Amino acid sequence: MRALPHVDRIEAQLIPFGTSFDHALVEQKFRLYPRQFMLLPLAKAKPAGAPISQGLRLERWDDRHFEPCARLIQLAYANHIDSDINDQYRTEEGALKFLKNIIILPGCGQFLPEASFLVKPVASERLIGVVLNSAVSAGVAHTTQICVMPGYQGHGLGRHLMEVSIEALRRRRYGALTLTVTSLNTRAVELYRRLGFRTLKTFSAAVWQA
Repeated sequence: MRALPHVDRIEAQLIPFGTSFDHALVEQKFRLYPRQFMLLPLAKAKPAGAPISQGLRLERWDDRHFEPCARLIQLAYANHIDSDINDQYRTEEGALKFLKNIIILPGCGQFLPEASFLVKPVASERLIGVVLNSAVSAGVAHTTQICVMPGYQGHGLGRHLMEVSIEALRRRRYGALTLTVTSLNTRAVELYRRLGFRTLKTFSAAVWQA
């Protein structure tokens, strides 16, 4: 791959079972970022908490939100460790490609618009939060993206988005929800644990930069 013209960055996220790739990746000068693959049995999920804050409104995903959502992702991940792992988060153009991969293309299962939600101020069309979910196997969904605009973080909005996703999936008879999270994103890890997620596997995201 390094011998290919114009390749100056390689990203890899491999979840090994029964072996480890970390030593080989380090030998090849990759930087490693520990991540967790987590699962929530929806039958054991805790009931939804408080309703959404006054002044905000919740909507289901609509394809007219591609570009505003790309802008939200770029802003939400500015100076965030996940933008070190996935450089598509660093620009609106890259975030738009990421969104098309998980929503239009089968980049992470079959997208579920009926279980994907947006948050906006009541008097504005500006996106301040999003959660996107896909079906990855029979009865199992996966949260492919959740982010909240800086300035609105730390006020329970991410928890609310996860809770409405969980309720929507339970109503559609899904039995489990999975996600991946970077271990150094401790606030997110703690949120998922409080919701009832448990870690099934720890693995490394790896990045090589010329």
